[in-house]
Amino acid sequence: MQGNCTRSNNKCKNTRIICKRCKTMLGETVSSGTIKYYVTEVVIQSADGGFSPTPRSQFVQSIVAQCLLELSSAKSTFRFTIKGDNGKTYILIWLLNSDTLLVESSGSSSSHSDFTLFGDILTPSSGPVGSWNALKVLYQPCIQCRNKELSDAWEDDMGVHPLKFPSETCLELLLILGLSTTSLPPSLRCMNSFQLTAE
Repeated sequence: MQGNCTRSNNKCKNTRIICKRCKTMLGETVSSGTIKYYVTEVVIQSADGGFSPTPRSQFVQSIVAQCLLELSSAKSTFRFTIKGDNGKTYILIWLLNSDTLLVESSGSSSSHSDFTLFGDILTPSSGPVGSWNALKVLYQPCIQCRNKELSDAWEDDMGVHPLKFPSETCLELLLILGLSTTSLPPSLRCMNSFQLTAE
């Protein structure tokens, strides 16, 4: 990536690392000589060219799911704030469980290959049924001052872990969560004012 990245001063003390070719923010400098790259923005591929790109939504889902799983396992944390690089909280996420197994028959009306959320890419088993591991989460959007009181309460709670991503990625994740929720029957979309997704 050398030569394709540039540093531009931000209003904050950190400096953004932006791709010259596509103008995507890849990360930021956090101290002299230290660069933090956002895992949702950088894909490392081998030099042999044997790389098949993953659709962006599946890539974001798998990275966020991996972060949630690692932190819940290492720190016994099950509540997370999704923050943008601008410091704003975009989403509150409550991880309910990580051992959900979703099963879909080939005649199902929803297509996992078109849209997955917090699950592995469709891994067909033998026969006409596909199954994959998924996370079940509750979430609350926090954009445009929605859920400000709850967001402020979670900010002050030591049991909540913040995850920081580029602001655009936070909005992508919110869209992915919303699409997943709307695929559920109306009676299963909410739980105690939180929206539910189980893919």
